[in-house]
Amino acid sequence: MENHLARLIVCLAVLFTGVVRAAAGEPSPAPAVAEAQRTRTVLLLGDSLIVTGFGESLERALNEHPGVRAVRRAKSSTGLARPDFFDWMKVGQEEVERHAPDVVVVIMGGNDGQGLTDENGKAKVQWGASGWEAAYRQRVEDFLHVLEAPGRKILWVELPITKLPNFERKLRVIRRILREAVSAHEAATHLDTKPFFTDARGGVLREARVEGFRKPMPLRMADGVHFTVAGGRYFASQVYPAVIGLLESSGDSRTASPAPAPNAAPCREPNGASEASTTSVALCPP
Repeated sequence: MENHLARLIVCLAVLFTGVVRAAAGEPSPAPAVAEAQRTRTVLLLGDSLIVTGFGESLERALNEHPGVRAVRRAKSSTGLARPDFFDWMKVGQEEVERHAPDVVVVIMGGNDGQGLTDENGKAKVQWGASGWEAAYRQRVEDFLHVLEAPGRKILWVELPITKLPNFERKLRVIRRILREAVSAHEAATHLDTKPFFTDARGGVLREARVEGFRKPMPLRMADGVHFTVAGGRYFASQVYPAVIGLLESSGDSRTASPAPAPNAAPCREPNGASEASTTSVALCPP
């Protein structure tokens, strides 16, 4: 009898607590499943800049952000010019279907200053020909359509400036087409990277203070294009707030808001891979 009475008292107490919560307008504790459903996915796509330090550092920083899962697919020496070598239309479609990302981050185009071919390697239009710009812009627009989905946002990161005159002449054309095509797309945001790599005199920034290093570090490797370990980490720290801003923004806003920069993490040596599709950790300072 006493056991039955005790159980009755416990049941009444639980019921009374629920009634009080409801009367006071307090929400019930969310189930663990709801917490898991709040995880948002960021897909990183691109060429060697995503394969190496920049992509690795950005992926790591995003994975350390609460409620965010970042994945990366990249291959060196690729772009939209040569689908016979690597077909980003096909790969992009596969990746968005596999991961259903909330945000897609893209950086590519540095390898596209050449003639355009089709999937079978047949030449379509040569670099510098009158129809090249229109044909390339169409490929950019087609790629954006491949990546888009209701509620999904696309962040296209501008190719950083270099100090290579001949290369820059091509990049200026490619940057302009990418900026125009991305800016015209409703779900896409174009991220201007020139402020990240311009010094106080208006020249190309050669070194900077980077989280995890004791002194200002060179940002570029000897080729003047690719980043050092410190440079990749620096670049990632500049792009990271824009990605988080898109994740946290609502409505149709296309302006990325600032967010805290990521902290440094334990490191490992780079493996020199030309293709990336796995989670990574930070790289060791030189």
